[in-house]
Amino acid sequence: MARKNIHILIIDDSNAEKCDSRCGVDWSLAQNLALARERSNERFGNQINVQYLDLSQPATNNRAQEWRRRVSQENLPLPLLVINGGVRISGQFDLRMLLDAIDAQREIKSPGW
Repeated sequence: MARKNIHILIIDDSNAEKCDSRCGVDWSLAQNLALARERSNERFGNQINVQYLDLSQPATNNRAQEWRRRVSQENLPLPLLVINGGVRISGQFDLRMLLDAIDAQREIKSPGW
């Protein structure tokens, strides 16, 4: 049975105020995204696709506009961890939490793994 791809989208606003004690991961930094990609590929193979969406950038597609609207309407704390289109974490999360969420998604949706 072929493995299913898992699409990870980290949504944040790089211009938003961060907490005073520098809590959480700054997902806008390329090295943090690269580490997330590396660790997820090490742990789960190359079936994980990690992308980043910065809401502070001009919306260039419908997906960005939709997420901007949803964050505003639902008053969702950023950053968001979205797995296969569903919000899994709203608010600060680290690499361990991201990997745990991927693992849980695999167990729930992918019995063939």
